[in-house]
Amino acid sequence: MGILHPQECYFLEKFISAEHYAETRDAIIAYIDAHEEALARYKREMPLNARKLPQWQQADVVWESRVMPNIRPMKERYMKAYILRTHNDIKAFDIGHAMSNINKGIVEFWNGWMKEEDILNISELEYKASALDNRLSYTLRGNWDDGDLTYTGCGSLYSNIELPAKIPCYELDPSVRIEIGQNPEQTGFYLPDIKFAPARFIPEDFGQPVPASQGIRRSNWSDPDTGEKDYGWEETEWTETGWTLIRRVEGEFIDVPPEGFFPKGLPEELYG
Repeated sequence: MGILHPQECYFLEKFISAEHYAETRDAIIAYIDAHEEALARYKREMPLNARKLPQWQQADVVWESRVMPNIRPMKERYMKAYILRTHNDIKAFDIGHAMSNINKGIVEFWNGWMKEEDILNISELEYKASALDNRLSYTLRGNWDDGDLTYTGCGSLYSNIELPAKIPCYELDPSVRIEIGQNPEQTGFYLPDIKFAPARFIPEDFGQPVPASQGIRRSNWSDPDTGEKDYGWEETEWTETGWTLIRRVEGEFIDVPPEGFFPKGLPEELYG
């Protein structure tokens, strides 16, 4: 069976909380609005020879008619998703990967019309919005690998400073199971029956049996300068498994060590 660890459960809850939805919404809106402001500035200060330029360099034509209409709807979509989340509506979970979709629609278009400060500002906003949206998307889709939110992810996928002094305790509820071949009937966080696979979020409308991302072969890479080994998975596969519901233990909390739960970043710190 997978390992039930409170840090992994805490982050899974945190990354699809209403608060995280709000933070992601605000970051995506700020990113889109930065493009709106840059385009508005360009139109106010448009070069006199703009119409003599190739059309792909005419930002007021290309970005106004092709780029912005494709990314503006994301603002309303995430605003609606937040409202649904605050009402515990399962439709709130039909969201995610906004930033990757936006970037696919932007990357092919020339941005040389922007001022340098616009490009730098948008780059910073993109980094923040992408990080938040990835956390939401990965959690909703069950795309985390074993170790991502525990022994391998510190410093890259999460930071110890994000952990409060105490986090909730969690336990398994064997009365709520998803057996191999069964569709889920209850929304929640579940632990798989197989090893080297993390807990994951599963919505009741998943609509089919739920596989787990299982680690198969670890990376052999080591940092040539420090000798530090990479304990991430080089190969994973989606594996059939049963699942057991995870619940919070009411009123019980565990102290977070000052150095975090995984100070060495070793698998043994999870597996014991």
